[in-house]
Amino acid sequence: MTQDQLNITGMHSTVSAYMTQNNSVWNGVKAVSDTVAALTANNGVITDKANKQETATDGASPQKVQAKHDLEEQIMEIADQISSLAAKNKDAGLGAQVEFSLSMLDKMDDDQLENTGKNVSALATANLAALADYNVTAADVTALDALVTNWDAVKTAPRTAIASRSSQTKTLPQAISDNTSLLRNQLDKQMTKFKKTNPEFYAGYQAARVIVSRRSHHTGKQPAAPAPQAAPQK
Repeated sequence: MTQDQLNITGMHSTVSAYMTQNNSVWNGVKAVSDTVAALTANNGVITDKANKQETATDGASPQKVQAKHDLEEQIMEIADQISSLAAKNKDAGLGAQVEFSLSMLDKMDDDQLENTGKNVSALATANLAALADYNVTAADVTALDALVTNWDAVKTAPRTAIASRSSQTKTLPQAISDNTSLLRNQLDKQMTKFKKTNPEFYAGYQAARVIVSRRSHHTGKQPAAPAPQAAPQK
């Protein structure tokens, strides 16, 4: 979030905390209760969006590298045994389907690698009885299938992470604006009921509604409910 957004959402949180602390004053007024509940829920949505926005997108890349490495290793482990079986049986057709190296696998695009894994799995399944002599079992094929499935999920992870972060960046301003509108158009108006009946509570609310401008490098603690320094935001 930008510093301005942090300042505004800080005010939202202060108001929510102030209302919660003074629940006994307003809890008999359903309209206020409903608005405070909506404010609290909106604060949670904004926090969630902000956290997702700040999540690093490069974390998906190492995961993808490891998944690719594991898949390539399993493909080669099984493919080499199929190749050896094909050579023994002088089955050139079968041998041609598994004639590749780790270097070749590494140069394949994501979809090609996935398809290669599926093809090797199918060939191993079709020749599983003969591959028993090469210590290739159904469990090995199942492990390959699991790695292929994992690769299918992981191969687009970096792009998905970037897209998710972008969507949060685009929708966060509207979520903040909606929460500010909730205060301006509902809670601010509902609070005038307490202006005469509970002026201390009302004054505290006005103080909580002030947007305190904080600099991005500031590290000191801020008071939960700042003293009134200006008229509430309109």
